[in-house]
Amino acid sequence: MSGSRMTYDKCVECARQRTTVAWCNNCDIAFLKDNFRNWSSENSKIDELIKYTQLNAKESMDYLEWIDFDQFELIENIDKRGAFSTIYSAIWMEGPRWNLDEEAEIWTRTGPIKVALKHLDNSQNMSQEFINQLYRYYKCLQNGALADCFGITKDPKSCYYTFVLGYYKNGNLYSFLDKSMGVLCWRDIIDMLRSISAGLNFIHENNLIHGHLHGGNVLIENKANSIDAKIADTGLHGPVDKQISTQIYGVIPFVAPEIFDGSTPTKESDIYSFGMIMWMLSAGVRPYRDRPHDSELVQQICSGLRPRIIDGTPRVFYELMQQCLNASPSNRPTASHIFECLGKQNPNTGFNNNILSPC
Repeated sequence: MSGSRMTYDKCVECARQRTTVAWCNNCDIAFLKDNFRNWSSENSKIDELIKYTQLNAKESMDYLEWIDFDQFELIENIDKRGAFSTIYSAIWMEGPRWNLDEEAEIWTRTGPIKVALKHLDNSQNMSQEFINQLYRYYKCLQNGALADCFGITKDPKSCYYTFVLGYYKNGNLYSFLDKSMGVLCWRDIIDMLRSISAGLNFIHENNLIHGHLHGGNVLIENKANSIDAKIADTGLHGPVDKQISTQIYGVIPFVAPEIFDGSTPTKESDIYSFGMIMWMLSAGVRPYRDRPHDSELVQQICSGLRPRIIDGTPRVFYELMQQCLNASPSNRPTASHIFECLGKQNPNTGFNNNILSPC
């Protein structure tokens, strides 16, 4: 350790300094580059995207892979239909290169793991705009603060290109709330929101936006002492084969009012969406669940309608949520501020002693 920066052993092959555990920017990228001749997506745009992520990798799995479809077994439709995609579960027989062989100082594949396959509609006609979006967002597809994305494959039957994603057995936030019947303790709520804000902060620190944040794009994973939540679909929303920048896509209750008024998505509109997730977790139900999600609801949201805060919501939580849902984007907090505010070790937030109740 040198100051606050970790130092790593030198590469046994080229004697250059490693940049992280068992990763040499010289040798490992050369290995990936040498393997280019052994695979092809049959689409030059996608080939170049995958190669770009590998040539710019900074650590193991900090890149996308091309994965042959015959590597997947037990493929099953899990009835997750989005606006522009269908989700399947499958077993990836080789698995990602995540196991560290400490003696050989190399990363090896895990073997069979369960994954989610996101079939992108009409992806055989993938637009250049969508490809450009993937270039902008590819770093968000592998970051640990966000849901796992391993690579791309192609279903030979449908000819649709498919993203290979991490599988989260608890599903998305909607299904998790349904299973838990909306009964959550404040400790779990704060754990989940802190995880979500960490992912959102990473996106915003890279000068990107999510633009499509709602309960269906937050995946849940139970851990030993907490519940983890990961943002998914970063850069993967919208139609694959058409222009996407001028369209409004989203779930109405989570879309910021200025978007309905014609503004383009911003970091601040992501914060509004986060505020609605805060409300959903505190209330245990989906917002506006008892009324149609139609043009009338859109008009009322633009006129100031917000869901009623449930009784017993802690003051600090209430105030932060109100800030996120402010009608004026400039009055909303940043993702980094939210992440700090939700920190359990921050004595100024009040979360330690005032709102965490025993599970």
